[in-house]
Amino acid sequence: MASENKNFKTLMANTLIFALGSFGSKILVLILVPLYTACLTPAEYGTVDLIAQTANILIPIFTISISEAALRFGLDSKEIKDYKKVYTVCLSVYVLGMAAMALIFPIISLFDYVDGYTVILYIYVCTSSLRQINMFFTRGRGKVTLFAIDGIVCTLVMLLLDILFLVGFDMGIEGYLLAIILSDLISSIFLFTAGRLWRFVSPRSFDKELAKSMVKYAAPLMSTNLLWLITSISDRFIIRIFHGEYLTGINAIAYKIPTILTTIFTMFSQAWNMSAITENGSSEREKFYTDVFRMCSAFMYVLACGILLLIKPITQIWINEQYFESYLYSPLLTLATVFTCFNTFLGSVYIAEKKTKHSFYTSLVAGIINIILNFALIPSFGIYGAAFATFVAYFAVFFYRLYDTRRIIRYDFSMPKILVNTAVMAAMVIVNQITFQYWWMLYLILGVLFIISFALNIKDLWQALVMLMPEKLKAKLIRQKG
Repeated sequence: MASENKNFKTLMANTLIFALGSFGSKILVLILVPLYTACLTPAEYGTVDLIAQTANILIPIFTISISEAALRFGLDSKEIKDYKKVYTVCLSVYVLGMAAMALIFPIISLFDYVDGYTVILYIYVCTSSLRQINMFFTRGRGKVTLFAIDGIVCTLVMLLLDILFLVGFDMGIEGYLLAIILSDLISSIFLFTAGRLWRFVSPRSFDKELAKSMVKYAAPLMSTNLLWLITSISDRFIIRIFHGEYLTGINAIAYKIPTILTTIFTMFSQAWNMSAITENGSSEREKFYTDVFRMCSAFMYVLACGILLLIKPITQIWINEQYFESYLYSPLLTLATVFTCFNTFLGSVYIAEKKTKHSFYTSLVAGIINIILNFALIPSFGIYGAAFATFVAYFAVFFYRLYDTRRIIRYDFSMPKILVNTAVMAAMVIVNQITFQYWWMLYLILGVLFIISFALNIKDLWQALVMLMPEKLKAKLIRQKG
């Protein structure tokens, strides 16, 4: 038990550090939503979102997600010569990938929404890919504090550049993309210099066998990341085909409030992946997985219900009025996002065990379900159809992974708790779609449902809090209880 408490505290400490590190790429996006919605029309935001998502698709393809291998193999490394081999392989893949991507860009330029932005899109992919490699390698070396500082640097740079380009120079789409490119470039340079990564650049250290192992590990994750991206963003492209740029922009903004969940969870999952890897092979890992999943899921249920309770006033305050109808679609996307987070958690089993093919197979299921439902529902139901397709895909894959991962690690879970909490969240989604004669009736019903959610999960939340307490305070509470 003492060992588990120590592991849990280490997990939470790393989560706090990664919270700072995530600020640049995650939280800042949320902070700047009012600026983006004020400076860009829904049609413009729909276009810029498609360009950014195209970049997100190209990055794993042309880097084969080698940054994931930088983390996994970096954590296994012990000496400088090992780090040199890992980083050199990553840079080699990066250079070859960017060269290969240059050859196919004339084809990408044929897409009408990319017209006029081809060069800036290519630079976007190059800088973001390099930043990912440097970030993951820094984490793989255990330099989590440097990772956090980089997040703060990136935050400040991007904030200043967005204000300069969007407000000062009124550059619109170009300003939005340029701010991301420059912040990624500065972050890459910062990590390279502050982390002294030049020490690990050594062509002579290129190891063919290690390269094969890293590519074998990363390639299924590339397919996995690509499938998750397709699952999460295919609706935007299909909405554009059937309903145009305006609803594409509304749909993109509808995702912003659910992004609060993924932002907070990402801070945890980055630390959790490290814990899952370091605890791999431990005699207590089954119990550790069980307890962490139980407490993590309890927190996500309550957080999601809290968002569903306040989602309408948050939208009114946070987002420009021309995007207000996005409020109608955010509740169902919030429910879907909870299971996105759970799928990420369960995916750590595949990462720790280096069984990345399983991650690919389960992600393939999500992609197939999502695309089929998108084409079936979006033409008639628009964004509602897209949101429902996303939920069904993530919900189905969650149960697939829940049982598949338990064949590898025999952790426990409570199916009744999962289903009851899902039912409470679904009820809050439905209530948010109803127009009440009096506004207080909406919040009365939502408030009761939130209290039910809190009551269902308070025991697990309290256990998490107790595990984080100093030993003296914990002992005092035990004596008082006795």
